[in-house]
Amino acid sequence: MLHWLSIRNFVLVETLDIEFGSGFTVLTGETGAGKSILLDAIGLVLGDRFEARQLRVGTDRADIAAGFIVAQNSPAHDWLVEHDLLDDDADALTLRRALDASGKSRAWINGHPAPLAQLAELGALLLELHGQHAHQSLSQSKAQRHWLDAYAGALPQADAVRDAWHAWRAAQQTLDDARQAQETLVAERERLTLRHDDLQALAMQDGEWEQLSSRQNQLAHAETLLTTARDGADLLSEGEMALLPQLHHLVQKLRDAGQYDPAFDALAQQIDSAAIDLSEAARTLRDAARHVDLDPETLAATEARLTAIHDLARKYRVRPEDLPTLTADTAQALARLDQATDLAALEQALADSERRYRDQAQKLSQQRRRAARELADAVTSGLAALAMPGGRFDVAVTPAAQPESQGLDHIEFGISAHPGQPLAPLAKVASGGELSRIALALLTVLARSGSVPTLIFDEIDTGVGGAVGHAIGQRLRALGGEKQVLCVTHLPQVAACAHHHYQVSKEGDDAHVKCCLAVLDPATRAEEIARMLGGATVTAKTRAHARELLDAAVS
Repeated sequence: MLHWLSIRNFVLVETLDIEFGSGFTVLTGETGAGKSILLDAIGLVLGDRFEARQLRVGTDRADIAAGFIVAQNSPAHDWLVEHDLLDDDADALTLRRALDASGKSRAWINGHPAPLAQLAELGALLLELHGQHAHQSLSQSKAQRHWLDAYAGALPQADAVRDAWHAWRAAQQTLDDARQAQETLVAERERLTLRHDDLQALAMQDGEWEQLSSRQNQLAHAETLLTTARDGADLLSEGEMALLPQLHHLVQKLRDAGQYDPAFDALAQQIDSAAIDLSEAARTLRDAARHVDLDPETLAATEARLTAIHDLARKYRVRPEDLPTLTADTAQALARLDQATDLAALEQALADSERRYRDQAQKLSQQRRRAARELADAVTSGLAALAMPGGRFDVAVTPAAQPESQGLDHIEFGISAHPGQPLAPLAKVASGGELSRIALALLTVLARSGSVPTLIFDEIDTGVGGAVGHAIGQRLRALGGEKQVLCVTHLPQVAACAHHHYQVSKEGDDAHVKCCLAVLDPATRAEEIARMLGGATVTAKTRAHARELLDAAVS
């Protein structure tokens, strides 16, 4: 339930704070007073699109917040739990939207920053707003189908049908493209097959190019490596003038001199340590000389392998080290191409997707047919309460001319406005006033079957008046016993039936106009209804008529 609304710097509103109660609430006021501004503000806090022109003139920021009471185990409560956005007060929910002159906005759910998509998703579980043109959409086939699906609880199934339809169309397009591109695909497959055969014959492994290059470099310079290793070993330890024997002799002489001067002993230790490192280096050189590979056949084989790799890389214009990646990519491309050129498989996929679509569509048709009779009976009952006695409403579900994204059915609402009158399509026979009443009857039936706790009606009583207006008001008052109902109206008969009454007005001059809201007590409420009855001139007679309407509303 919508508990309170707070608006700052929005259109004509400078500052406005309002609390709402349960039951049926009306908002009245002269044309242009700003009633629609309140509904726009509610829409924005529930995720509607914002335009910078909606800022109050002379300001650069608007702020709108709304508080709701959320029943436990309701869809909105479950949504908050799922998204970890439930406040400490489990029944309270606060939504806020800040808007600036650049057209940007920010939103919060219970103080947590939230994207607009989340705000809209949650808003759809909290409130439904039916605009003043709801009765006009009633004659449109798309709206009729949506309302039947909503009543049947079949909107998720309708989404499944739509998804299956698009999958079916995509499968058909894939098959058509494959048939048209057969020659091109065959040529491409031949090209990829040749490349795949070349790469498989080479069978190059990851890292092989680097390993072979290093090995070839060693084999090609084996003589240099062997000579260097042997000469180094001779110079250090094995030649006639080898360095290590001379260093050992020097170390001994320094130790002898160390008996007379400790500095010579320290030098002996330093040189002896260096001699140990040189001795280790000499052993390493001897080992390297023993392991140098002078095999020309191995060198020739390595160079041949490198040449083969290089030639294939040049043929396919890649780096030699990238050939293993090209091998994997080619295999994957061939696999995809095999699927694209397998017309039998594509035809089977098309048949499967059509079967899935028809299965889903049949389930939707069954839900629609089951609900159609119930919806027709419920709306017909509602028409009697809205001053259309003997009126009969019908929902026809017939096979569509061809399968469509919305299913296999054609939905058409029919009406017989008077006893004995045959049923005819709603769009062709209903007047504006009749459409308003039919729309209200339909919306109240849908509201009772739905889980959204708050309903807002914006002048859906257009085109009616007098006794019909009173019937509409009574209908909304009765609905207010089950849901929270807010209604913007110009009909005094409707306003008189409300549990709560707010008057919207404008104050100020042309340079500074602001929208104001007043909660009406019994006396001021009678005066407002008298104004609605009599216009600019309120007489004792209109005041008496207003009191009669108020008395009749609760009798």
